[in-house]
Amino acid sequence: MESEFDRKVALLMARDPRFAGEAYYFISEAVAFTVSKLKSRRHVSAVELLDGIRQFAVTKYGAVAAEVMKHWGMVKEDDAGEVVYLLIGAGLLRASESDSPDDFRTGKLLIPAAPVIRCVRRKSDKLPFID
Repeated sequence: MESEFDRKVALLMARDPRFAGEAYYFISEAVAFTVSKLKSRRHVSAVELLDGIRQFAVTKYGAVAAEVMKHWGMVKEDDAGEVVYLLIGAGLLRASESDSPDDFRTGKLLIPAAPVIRCVRRKSDKLPFID
């Protein structure tokens, strides 16, 4: 049986196909994750939510978090803000009067690229070489 959330996400995707359906579910879960980390239940700012989104993504998807977000259409913080405000517009999330979509428009990557770690071998290593 389809929930109200499922129906509204399907409508959002039909109207605005920039983001995969999973992006909406992920952002909803990331909001809950972010709020659960607070000492007391309260509204979270865009900065706090973006930090929570990053933490949740890395917790859930590890080193491939940036690729997962990219696959869903969320590359920049701006994209995450778009999904947040689409969910707000659908009545699935709430914003305070002081909130604005501009709070998410930073131009920064949502999940910075993971550093490349190189392993240097010494001649004295007796391990097989794997490339």
